[in-house]
Amino acid sequence: MDKYELKLDQAARAAWLSYVGGRTQDEIASQLGVSRPGVQRLLALARQEGLVKVHIDHPLANCMAMADALVSRFGLDFCDVVPSDPERSDNSSAYLALAGAERLLRYVDRAEPLTLSLGTGRAIRATVESLSRMERPQHRFVSLVGNVARDGSANRYDGVMVLADKTDAERFLLPAPVVAGSVSEKQALLAQPLVQAVTQVAMEAEAGFIGIGRIDPQATLFQDHFISEAELKELLEAGAVGELLGWPLSADGELVDCPITHRVTSLPLDMLADQALIGLAGGRDKGPAILAALRGGWLQGLITDEQAARFIIEQGV
Repeated sequence: MDKYELKLDQAARAAWLSYVGGRTQDEIASQLGVSRPGVQRLLALARQEGLVKVHIDHPLANCMAMADALVSRFGLDFCDVVPSDPERSDNSSAYLALAGAERLLRYVDRAEPLTLSLGTGRAIRATVESLSRMERPQHRFVSLVGNVARDGSANRYDGVMVLADKTDAERFLLPAPVVAGSVSEKQALLAQPLVQAVTQVAMEAEAGFIGIGRIDPQATLFQDHFISEAELKELLEAGAVGELLGWPLSADGELVDCPITHRVTSLPLDMLADQALIGLAGGRDKGPAILAALRGGWLQGLITDEQAARFIIEQGV
């Protein structure tokens, strides 16, 4: 998507909020992160390009209608729904990353020092890679989830190092596997001063950008060897449909209580209640996991795509 397409995308958002949503220009400026004159220019562009007719002739109109429905139903601070592109093999992942980077920039671009936490996953990594380079050495970025598999291999979808390299900021990695081999191993790991120091930094974060994982044979946890085939079967039999930071969730958003749960080394979700958790995930296959995270009330913000949003709404939202 080139700069003009991004501007047109933004113009469609402004037009929808103004002509369909009935928002004032000040409200639109606040939501889109632009000035009031910027809103006026976006609305002029929307009219110039013929986006404003009886309805907005742009795919984002439907996206924003679904986003508003999800915000209203689940009490979110915001929801961004990006179009799904049937002509791309990776569908909407590029759009998802751009939308995530736009939200991430609102934090990273600040002049005052900021502590921001990050989960892991393809969407998180792609979001960080979509962000432009900038000097922000005053910031701190910290992992919420372990960055190594049990065989010692590194987590290739961790975004903390990439984001810190792009901004020259401090970085803090959680030196642990996502799931420990035993409860005693987990207790020993969490008792380490280094792990406790990273945990303290994570607790001071203002917000966290996290992936939403599915629980099935295509799950990242399984594909990247963080859990075994036997453990995947255990999760499925226990009713897990998704996971946040490695913590398995049932369809109604409750934490699944099974042996694996007692060995997850990530920060407990209820310990992160003081920071805004923003979930990133798309695709109809991720729908059940996203819906579980929403039903559990674990997220304050959501960035997703048309396919996942439509799945959630079809469930009676």
